[in-house]
Amino acid sequence: MKRLAALIIILISAMHGHLLAQMPTINLLDHQFTYSIINTDGDLPDLVAGIQNDAMPALRLSGAVPFALWTPAEMPADAPFAGLDANQVILMLAWNRPATDLLAPLEILLDTLPGVISVSTKVYIPMYLTDGLNVPTGTGFYVHRDELYMPDSVDEVFRLSRDAWVTFEPAFGVKVVGLFREFPEQDGIARLNRIAWYPDYKGWEHSRNFSIDPESQRRFQERRQYQVEGSGIAFATDRLTLP
Repeated sequence: MKRLAALIIILISAMHGHLLAQMPTINLLDHQFTYSIINTDGDLPDLVAGIQNDAMPALRLSGAVPFALWTPAEMPADAPFAGLDANQVILMLAWNRPATDLLAPLEILLDTLPGVISVSTKVYIPMYLTDGLNVPTGTGFYVHRDELYMPDSVDEVFRLSRDAWVTFEPAFGVKVVGLFREFPEQDGIARLNRIAWYPDYKGWEHSRNFSIDPESQRRFQERRQYQVEGSGIAFATDRLTLP
């Protein structure tokens, strides 16, 4: 029954999505993103197959655009990152309407997939997208970094980030996929989620050699002054492409 109810709500929302499709094209930065952490007590390939074959057809009908399916990454045991568990993925979807309205049916739908034991979803608004609703990189080592700032600092943080990436990306062969801001804000604090691609873990280690690119290091240090103390938690993933 839960699955049926979720499908009904999501498919009804498809009517709204169809109406929006008749409107002029909107700015890609007007999209909202859901970021759902999904845990299973079964095998990861079965969870991935369930997302691809069972959940995505209904989600696509409702207007969802798959952004990425983040999966566990290979890295040394002493790497300074949290990582996804072996039975955990993150499904990231783009919506051209308020995603907060879809949280409950989305989580119900995902929760009904075989083996799923929990789903937790955040909503993000994109501040920067490298290639629109496409991720321009494939498999590799993605670092997701959550940082907290006072809202009145966000514009300056964004400026410093953009300026730093100009030299940081070519110096180290890195690609910043996007910068996202949680919506709505919690307790008057802005949470920014930055996702960056590295070819592999060694590529990330190489990017810590700031003497190669002192310009980006200077801007990153300046940006850090605005960060709420204790924030900046990072974890690593790989990525599967959703068909």
